[in-house]
Amino acid sequence: MSAGPLPTIHEVARLAGVSVATVSKTLNRSGKVSEVLQERVNAAAQKLGYAPHASARSLRSGATRILGLLVADLANPYFLRLVENIERLSSAAGYSVILCNSAEDPAREERHLAMLLSQRADGAIVIPTRRGWNGRLAALSSLPMPGILVDRRIEGLDLDSVTTDNVALGRLAAEHLGDLGHRRVGVIMGSPEHQIARHRLDGFRTGFAERGVTLDERLIEKNNFSEMAGHAATLRLLSRSDRPTAIFATNNHLALGLLRAVGERGLSIPDELSVIAVDELPWAGLVRPGLTVVTQPSEAIAETTVSTLLKRISEGRSGMNEDDGERSIQLQPALVVRGSTAAIREQP
Repeated sequence: MSAGPLPTIHEVARLAGVSVATVSKTLNRSGKVSEVLQERVNAAAQKLGYAPHASARSLRSGATRILGLLVADLANPYFLRLVENIERLSSAAGYSVILCNSAEDPAREERHLAMLLSQRADGAIVIPTRRGWNGRLAALSSLPMPGILVDRRIEGLDLDSVTTDNVALGRLAAEHLGDLGHRRVGVIMGSPEHQIARHRLDGFRTGFAERGVTLDERLIEKNNFSEMAGHAATLRLLSRSDRPTAIFATNNHLALGLLRAVGERGLSIPDELSVIAVDELPWAGLVRPGLTVVTQPSEAIAETTVSTLLKRISEGRSGMNEDDGERSIQLQPALVVRGSTAAIREQP
């Protein structure tokens, strides 16, 4: 069937036998219309295939019912879970989500943000790239819509944020390994210049310090950002004559590299090496032994993010801001113990 001209609101009004104003009130839910007339209008609109024009609605109401979601890296399983939960909750609240993958590329993030501004999104959810771009702080500080940072904060930016308590995350990993008797432990991490990696290491140090143990700096592999880097870092640790009895991988990419290196060396987990990582990987509970992890509360982070942003949007429309200050919300991680960690058989 060939596509004809789109039906107009006047045609709906004629078919339903009502005024254009009644059609507009019914379809936009902007006024009182009797149930009988609503049924007639909806039946006529459905028969003609008429829908109110989204752009026209947004011009009248000042709202597009669109949220922008900028994600640093969709290859990260943890971010994928966040995206799924954020989209589900936003949709339930009547919002569509424009999803943009920055792939840890600052230039892409800058382009995506400009696009969201051109689309007049009602709000922006940003999981920022590790590296910034020239003008990012100013651009995010002057957003014309409410914005919120997720997972990563940006130093010097007064914007709402929802993150995991990464110091507590590192401490949980240390407490678990410490309770199992491990004292010589390795760490595979990203750059200490990045807040998340630094905080996880700080918490890990603190957890062992509280047990009277000082981490051996030679067993801390820094500046690793990929599975390949995690693999190489693990091989270096395992090649040492005083190799660690346990290794902590501070993100899921590094955990994959760690496990691959351990397999290549033919070591038995956890008999010869205990392994603990961050975040649930899809197969973490399926492999044998299962992977012990410290998990971030992705569902709670998504719920807090969406509810906080929608509250900001509502406050902006009503002109009533109960709290003009930024909200910095930290949620707590949890330890999931599986078979990849065990007590050492003898003290080194």
